[in-house]
Amino acid sequence: MHQTNLKLIFDILGWFGAFLFLISYFLLISKRWTSTSYPFHLCNILGGILVGVSAIYDISYPSAFINITWTLIALYGLYQDQIKNSSSRFRK
Repeated sequence: MHQTNLKLIFDILGWFGAFLFLISYFLLISKRWTSTSYPFHLCNILGGILVGVSAIYDISYPSAFINITWTLIALYGLYQDQIKNSSSRFRK
């Protein structure tokens, strides 16, 4: 694949990831989502992966680091919320 086309693909992935971050934050602030909702976590996980991959391609390691770390934190949050939800189901 031509280098310019590959660059365009990674840029589009990065922009889509940034869009996911903005949407998730807007929906959180407007109280349509909560910080424990599955869609919120999913948007943050996918956004972190996409922006992180784009940053790695662009050799922007600080940006890649923060976005991969963001992804790991979102995965941890999803995991914690799943544990909390599953334990609350057993208490009823």
